[in-house]
Amino acid sequence: VVLYTITGGLFSVAYTDVIQSGMSITGILLFVIYVMSTEESVASPSSVGFPDYIYPDNIGDNGACEMWNGTHCAFDNAQCCYNTANNVVTDNGAYPIGDKKVFDGQMTDPHALSPLPNAIVFNWATIFVLAFGNLGALDFQARNMAARSSKHATIANIVAGCLTFLVGVPCAYLGSLL
Repeated sequence: VVLYTITGGLFSVAYTDVIQSGMSITGILLFVIYVMSTEESVASPSSVGFPDYIYPDNIGDNGACEMWNGTHCAFDNAQCCYNTANNVVTDNGAYPIGDKKVFDGQMTDPHALSPLPNAIVFNWATIFVLAFGNLGALDFQARNMAARSSKHATIANIVAGCLTFLVGVPCAYLGSLL
């Protein structure tokens, strides 16, 4: 690779990257299309609930109420509610009222994610790496420095960002299927 780069220069690397990127993007998109067309659409199981959660079905329907061992609601005997006697860990109540904090203070309390020691460091390190991880990438800097003008570098970076988004969305959808 080093000899190839020395003899061909940055242009040979850039042309090779274009060919490899085109093949990668084509392969990823074809794989996403294949999985989307052959994968069965399966709904996720219903929420386990939380105190005062009302299940969408009734007792005896062989649905979520029986799955999570629901009980008659205190305020309406005809409906099925979360059974607090089960001591089931709740799933943070994403349905129907939105997310609740599962680990309160995980960005400020070093013991919030016990038994992980000092998890706050891991959380902030992850945010730092995701936010600033590629700023020092020499391959991007070399390509920007080799551009004909700052206008060409700007346009190339905008196109690259759009392509990243267009490839990232199908891959994220693929992750939700598998």
